[in-house]
Amino acid sequence: MSTQQPSSNSSVAAGIDELDLLVADLYRLATERDIEEFRAQALSRLQRTFALDAVAWWWRGVRGGTGELTQMPRVFLSPEELHAAVANFPLQTCVAQADARLGGWLFQVQHLNGRLVSTLLLRFPQGAQLPESTSLRRLCLHLVEAAGIALGFDIRRDEWLDSMGRSSRGSAALVDADGTIFSASKRFFELLGGAGRRTDALPFPLPEVILSGVERSFRRGDFHCRVSRIGQLYLLHARKPLALDALSPREQEIARALGNGKTFKSVARQYGIAVSTVANHASRIYRKLAIYRREELIALLRTPQSQTGTAALPVEPTPRLKQRA
Repeated sequence: MSTQQPSSNSSVAAGIDELDLLVADLYRLATERDIEEFRAQALSRLQRTFALDAVAWWWRGVRGGTGELTQMPRVFLSPEELHAAVANFPLQTCVAQADARLGGWLFQVQHLNGRLVSTLLLRFPQGAQLPESTSLRRLCLHLVEAAGIALGFDIRRDEWLDSMGRSSRGSAALVDADGTIFSASKRFFELLGGAGRRTDALPFPLPEVILSGVERSFRRGDFHCRVSRIGQLYLLHARKPLALDALSPREQEIARALGNGKTFKSVARQYGIAVSTVANHASRIYRKLAIYRREELIALLRTPQSQTGTAALPVEPTPRLKQRA
């Protein structure tokens, strides 16, 4: 469909065409949705606006990697097919070309942050009147930059939680399976190696138990890392060690209950265990933490995370990714 056709809509009559409205809607979605919802809804909007047969969006790091591929209305391409189609595209602001083999218009956009590359494929119905290629390039550029805003909001949400006292949530990064950093908070970069450091990849590989979904947290040097899956990407939270990290999950629960002033009897009732079991747990907790009184346990629980150490995440050698043919 052409974006230049007149419309009875008052906004269009005022000089805003359908493409402008779509761009505005993309930026609105970026501020209201998390990144996974944004990608799905943005592609759905493109598909409806241009009556596309299909649309695909693959983004990954400039150094390569698996990245993430989202397609509508069904899976019809592989990253390898897209990579082969754009292998000779230069990495510049935005390039586009019609691709007969893939049956659509291909766009490759390097994000303005310089860290990511997006490839989009738009399949128009046979015989459809196409918008101007310049307009499509402008739309795709806005699309990927709106995605960057959505990424930033996801990361800053954790910084807001940190400012409200959730110290375990203020250091976040969204990465792919190869460790490419899609977005990260300022505190995450500080943990990587000090203020001012920026990088496009983690200095260590994600453990296989994380990639396979067997575990959701791991230790890296002196740091505790917790991971949640977002589509084909991983939201990684890293923090400095806390005193309770030395305890088992059940011991951490009981330590917090005791630190909140609960008696052995009330803790036993809360967790459905014997009072003697609570006493045994308390004994192990005190021994592991090298403390002797409940007042010391309360003091440990109230110690700010910033006082637990300032060491940086260790840099471990990571095999260089092979360039894809």
